[in-house]
Amino acid sequence: MGRTRGLFIFAAAMLGAAMNTMAAVSESDLQIAARALSFMTNAPAGTVRVGIVFNPSNPQSATDAAQLEQLMAGGLRVGNVSLQPIQVPIDQVGSAQVGLFFLTEGTVAPGRLSEIASAKKVPCITVDLAQVRNGACAIGIHSGPRVEILVNRAAAESSGVSFSTAFRMLITEF
Repeated sequence: MGRTRGLFIFAAAMLGAAMNTMAAVSESDLQIAARALSFMTNAPAGTVRVGIVFNPSNPQSATDAAQLEQLMAGGLRVGNVSLQPIQVPIDQVGSAQVGLFFLTEGTVAPGRLSEIASAKKVPCITVDLAQVRNGACAIGIHSGPRVEILVNRAAAESSGVSFSTAFRMLITEF
């Protein structure tokens, strides 16, 4: 019984560590996100202001926003796109002057953000794949241990996001 309990505690700790690792946004995630943008039929070019959407009352969300801003400091350049970060609290997304939303984990406001992204025709990207499944964001990126790009077709269409046919074969669309 003691051995089984010890294995259970170890497994739970490993799962918790894996979940924390998956939640952190990496430079690789950002590179993949920027590359994915280049496959959009109306791909952004030049300098793109990225609204890092976070929930100030959620410590993990605020930490992720600061990490994202630091990763993009000075303009993360991928191809012909330079990503310029600006932190946007969830309650200020409506007034954000950005060309892309990047939703941090723990920022739950699927109706509000998806409505604004749709009205402004601004794509939304996140590493929180649950937010893509629930319609808060159109595009989900996960880079490790294997690359996964998830696209919510309804959220993508409503925010004016469409991808080239060749790229659509590489993503999971639902």
